[in-house]
Amino acid sequence: MIPFLKRNGRGIILIVATYFYFLIFAQFAFIELLNVDHSNALQSTMGAMAAFGILGSLLTPLVLNRLGAAKTLTLSILGCGATAALATSSHNLSSFLILSAGTGLFLGLLTVALTASLRSLLSPSSWGLAIGVGTGTAYALANAPVVFIASPAVQSLIACVVVLLGLSGIRGMQCDEVTFPPVRPTTLTYFPYAVLIFLALVWLDSAAFYIIQHTQELKDNSWADIHLWRNAIVHFSFALLAGYILQKHRATILTMGAFLLLAVASLCLNHSEVASIGGWLYPAGVSLYSTALVACPVYLSRVSKSGKSLSPAWSAAILYSIAGWFGSANGIGMAKSLSHIPPLFLIIAGIIFCIPAIVVFMRNRRLESIAVLALLIIAAVLLSTKSPPHSVNSSAHKTSSEPTANSIQLGRQVYLKEGCIHCHSHYVRPNSRDVDMWGPHISFDKIKDENPVIIGNRRAGPDLLNVGNRRSRAWLKQHFIHPQSLSHRSPMPTYAHLFRDGNQRGEHLIDFLTDVSSENLTERFRTTNSWIPEASEILPISTGHQLFSKLCTTCHGATGLGDGALHSLWARPPANLVEGPFNYSLGDDQEIKINRIIKFGIMRTDMPGHETLSDDEVIALGRYVLNLRQ
Repeated sequence: MIPFLKRNGRGIILIVATYFYFLIFAQFAFIELLNVDHSNALQSTMGAMAAFGILGSLLTPLVLNRLGAAKTLTLSILGCGATAALATSSHNLSSFLILSAGTGLFLGLLTVALTASLRSLLSPSSWGLAIGVGTGTAYALANAPVVFIASPAVQSLIACVVVLLGLSGIRGMQCDEVTFPPVRPTTLTYFPYAVLIFLALVWLDSAAFYIIQHTQELKDNSWADIHLWRNAIVHFSFALLAGYILQKHRATILTMGAFLLLAVASLCLNHSEVASIGGWLYPAGVSLYSTALVACPVYLSRVSKSGKSLSPAWSAAILYSIAGWFGSANGIGMAKSLSHIPPLFLIIAGIIFCIPAIVVFMRNRRLESIAVLALLIIAAVLLSTKSPPHSVNSSAHKTSSEPTANSIQLGRQVYLKEGCIHCHSHYVRPNSRDVDMWGPHISFDKIKDENPVIIGNRRAGPDLLNVGNRRSRAWLKQHFIHPQSLSHRSPMPTYAHLFRDGNQRGEHLIDFLTDVSSENLTERFRTTNSWIPEASEILPISTGHQLFSKLCTTCHGATGLGDGALHSLWARPPANLVEGPFNYSLGDDQEIKINRIIKFGIMRTDMPGHETLSDDEVIALGRYVLNLRQ
């Protein structure tokens, strides 16, 4: 073991530093930091990172010729460390764009410069295993619980420290290339085919990674806290296996196995009964192809379409530009609005992956190509199967259109940053009139465990703990954009900026406010259907008319025909209170039913309640509404 590390130690250190930084910062922490304030800008920001990543990759051969390997690696490592450190204090979009560009530029330089230097850093007798050890260690460290569950800011600082440790691999670096034994011709030795194969793998992995990370059901089976050590071990073990396979010059089999593992893992994760299997297969497939991707430019893909040899630097620059940066950015961009892994993703990736095998098969009918085609046909059959009714994404408890846990958490951050806490409470006091108005209450132990606690400073507006029981998404959005259109003389300012220019912060805020448990809904329904107003005095019908004009005409119209100024905003038109139909107040006790609708609204519709009205006012308004009927 010691001779192995002595011969390959510098290369392993640089591989670990480079790919740990890529995994934990560029592909993870930076995106999470961006999502806090600018989730709507994800595509443009990652596009900037990809564009400058491509630029940095393509510039690297020129920089290597001018500065040499050691100086180029030093420059790129220092640049990567700086971007990770600065990202922890970045909040406005322009700074994120600058840091995104810097991350792409320096990481592009680093990955290509490292790959181009591996021939002088690794031993010819153990180069495959060395790359497997370096890649596996980077993935294992990234999945260590202390790193993976840390906040994005802490992850960024850890990435900064680790990438700077890569400088120790440069000291005394010898830049003379060592002669390696020739590789056996395979599909990957034809450079254009290698680019296509890795493009399919990176694109599929990036899309799957983003979907899993931002869909709680998938995340629970992939890298929930209890699975992190398992993932670290699987990553390291399969990276070592990949290194051994590379050493035997079986790279085509390696990439084929990686694709099948990723495809089957994606299918399993979409099905609740086998999702745990997907949690094992996904890290295995990632480690197989990632190890091959590190090695491919130097050892496998050195022949161009014309038959001329490509230098390791240019091989890496072209491969990482197209398959790495372009594939990764487009995978994340296409997956950002999805909550499951569509079989269509896998089919498209499979078609791209299949092209090189078909070409090689047509040329020389190698047994290896036949095996590739056979396994891809099997994969296509698997991918054509539709998800059963009990799959994760079609669960009766949660649909793909419902907010994800990540979106709810982002909404909570918006709630705090916009200062909602200063005017609205988030706590229903038990055994008080709060329960009827804003209830039900929840255990104080649950509230005090929140971080931070958001009970609120005062109650200038209604309590919002259970507002999802009382107001629809459409109602809340309109109220944020133009509060006075729904709440007469409301002092609340407009928050229209949360919804402008594709900004998703408003939608995240609504996700947070409407996140109400089924138990709360049941309790609220029970309270509503047992409530009966108690009159202390009989108010005149004119009071009911005044209340109607103030509270109801914007939706129901001045004469109650359902033609108010905002009637077109709602999924179902407001009720025609004159002609009907009167679906929610038929039968006996019509007046009590109308009073309950006025007081509490109609749950799961756009009809809001008027919780602050006194019982006498509710009765007066109810009588006026009843008198409108023909």
